[in-house]
Amino acid sequence: MCEIIATLGPIGTDSHRQAERLGTGISLHDTFQAAAEYAKKHKIKLLVPAGFRENREGRLFSWVDFHFENLEAIELEKVWFEETMPMVLLHKSYSVIAIHPSTSSLVPELEKYEQIKYAKSKVEAYQLFKQGEVSAVVTSSCLIDENNDPPHIKMRFAPTMVWCLYKMKSSNA
Repeated sequence: MCEIIATLGPIGTDSHRQAERLGTGISLHDTFQAAAEYAKKHKIKLLVPAGFRENREGRLFSWVDFHFENLEAIELEKVWFEETMPMVLLHKSYSVIAIHPSTSSLVPELEKYEQIKYAKSKVEAYQLFKQGEVSAVVTSSCLIDENNDPPHIKMRFAPTMVWCLYKMKSSNA
């Protein structure tokens, strides 16, 4: 049986890239909450970055909340750190910025934006920028359009992330 790891998708996220490096099958999900529920239901492993944040029912939900909420069902198997994919802040104006909640701390002038649109991933955030729905975005630099986006690069980032590989507790197996 091929080992499978549930994590955040779509293809192109840092979570997807880390799961690929583990050399297993991958089950990608729209949110970490969905990935966790799937992992528990199918008794597979779960990959979550320690810097993860989501907006859940109108409140910020972080790795700490996730970890403590799931103490009964899952346990850490492995923890390591690695650089994320390089990121950029593409900026046309201070109208609307699309960001994944975990990247909001990277934007020093976040309060200057008229509106913040939280996306489920940096991939989704960039799609909003590309479609003209937002005027700024934090995304992975490998996703940008090399012909049109470089003039809008305001900042570059290459942060290190702590990665947490969880397994289901044996009492739940």
